[in-house]
Amino acid sequence: MGFRLFRSKKKDKGDQQLAAEAEMEHGAEAEGVEKDLEDVPEQIKLEKEKVDLTNKPIRLDYIQRLWDGIQEAKRQCGDIKAEYGQVTSYLKDIQLMDQALEEEKTVLKDTASAIVELTAEREKRKGRRYKFTDAQRAAMENFEPKLEGDISKLKEFEDYQIKIKHDMRQLDGEKRMLLRDKRDIIRKQSTLQLVSKVLGFMLAMFGILLVTILVVFETDIRVPFIATAAFAFVVTLIIVIEAGKNRRDMVLTERRCNRAISFSNRVRIKYVNNTRTIDYMCTKYRVRNVTELEFVYDQYRKAKREWARQREDAFLLNEKNEILLAELKKIGVKDRDLWLGRANAIVDPREMVEVRHELNEQRQKLRAQIDYNNGIMQDFIQELERIRNKKPEYAQEVEDILKDRDLEG
Repeated sequence: MGFRLFRSKKKDKGDQQLAAEAEMEHGAEAEGVEKDLEDVPEQIKLEKEKVDLTNKPIRLDYIQRLWDGIQEAKRQCGDIKAEYGQVTSYLKDIQLMDQALEEEKTVLKDTASAIVELTAEREKRKGRRYKFTDAQRAAMENFEPKLEGDISKLKEFEDYQIKIKHDMRQLDGEKRMLLRDKRDIIRKQSTLQLVSKVLGFMLAMFGILLVTILVVFETDIRVPFIATAAFAFVVTLIIVIEAGKNRRDMVLTERRCNRAISFSNRVRIKYVNNTRTIDYMCTKYRVRNVTELEFVYDQYRKAKREWARQREDAFLLNEKNEILLAELKKIGVKDRDLWLGRANAIVDPREMVEVRHELNEQRQKLRAQIDYNNGIMQDFIQELERIRNKKPEYAQEVEDILKDRDLEG
């Protein structure tokens, strides 16, 4: 039951939101959207585990891992959709401004134009003594309330990235070692088969020789026959023991290989999500890493202190800002404060196209991450369905595990 409920929630909340919001993008936005994701890490495909479903402990552990993977992907989707909704809200505000009446657009444009001019005058007086770009400054202004938290998060993500890469290298090395062990076992087994064939052929030839001596020379061959039989018995026993040892080693190595693949898949999922999150946050603040973000933020704080000393001539600018906010509120814009720092986009259509492009680029990255995690969930759900369809006993085990985990949650 928990399994079916989860599937319906996923369809109802994830796909419907993405489909409804995708309808909002009109032709003008489509021209400014870059759809290739060259800056996003290459999609890493998961390896399929080789699991012996007839072994109950292994089967139950595998079902448990599939469910944990579904929950992790679901949690990732929930976190990403909150940020996705914020970016979508900005795009809806742009659409509301596009659909405003002509007189409202005129007031908006005139007010924004005055704001741009006043801002330019203020910038002339204070000069450019701080080392950050206009895009970085806009990002600092737009997301300042959560910037310190984002710096801490980005630092944690980058530290975690180093650990993930180390784990991936370690797991790849372990997999290569296990594959080498499997090849060694196969080679040993082939050698045993060859030795057994050669010895069998030699014993057969020796037996023919003994029979020939017995028939032709009528000589007593009991002693050589017994010695040959004893030798054949000893050799056969050694071959059987070694073959059994090889089979046991192969089973153990296969289990270790499956475990390494499981860990590797988990680490790869974390790597993709962590890399995309780092890439999104760096794109959001127009930086390359947390070190640059800390430097830019420090420069921004110093600049703010300087700006505070120049506010005596800012009365008119504040008045225009209030007018702009009131006009934006009148037409239903939700995130009105954002446009105080992007008034030039209201004045210049080319700037507005650039803003659309930036927001769509951010949303494309988030959507790609949501699709990736939805794909992970779908793959794991299909694998659970495949196990359920094998036998009624397996289906009951799946239901029991899902019920237990639902109760724990």
